[in-house]
Amino acid sequence: MKYLYAACVAACVCAGTLASAQSNLGKDVQESPSAKFTPQDFDQFWATIDAVSKDNIVGAVKKWENAENGNGGSIKLLRSFTSTDGRDCRRLKVENHAKTLKGVSNMSVCANPQGKWLIDADARPKPKD
Repeated sequence: MKYLYAACVAACVCAGTLASAQSNLGKDVQESPSAKFTPQDFDQFWATIDAVSKDNIVGAVKKWENAENGNGGSIKLLRSFTSTDGRDCRRLKVENHAKTLKGVSNMSVCANPQGKWLIDADARPKPKD
C-alpha cells in the first residue's frame, strides 16, 4: 500500500513538474526529479510539506535531503487559504532535485478530515464576502 501511495504521489508531483517543465524547459515526466525519487525520498518530501503546512508561516522555507542518495529539495509556503468547500489549504512552491535533475513547481495541498495534507490541483480560495 505504501508503494501504491508513493506511485500516486509521484504521478501528481510529476504532473506539476511536467507542466512547469513543458512551459520552460521542454522536459518530459521521466526527466523530472520526482520520477527518480525512492519511497524514502517521498517520506521526507511529505514530512516537509506537513511541517511547512502545519507551521503556517507564509514565506517559510523548509529543506529536505535523503543522505543516502542526495535527492532533496525545499518547500516554501506561498499562501494559506480556505477552499470553496471549506478545507484548510496551502499554496506551495516546490523545488526538488535528484542527481543532476532539477524541477520547480507550485502546487496546492489541502488537509483531509484526519489532518493529512493531500495534493489538490482543483483547490480554489473561497471568495471573500
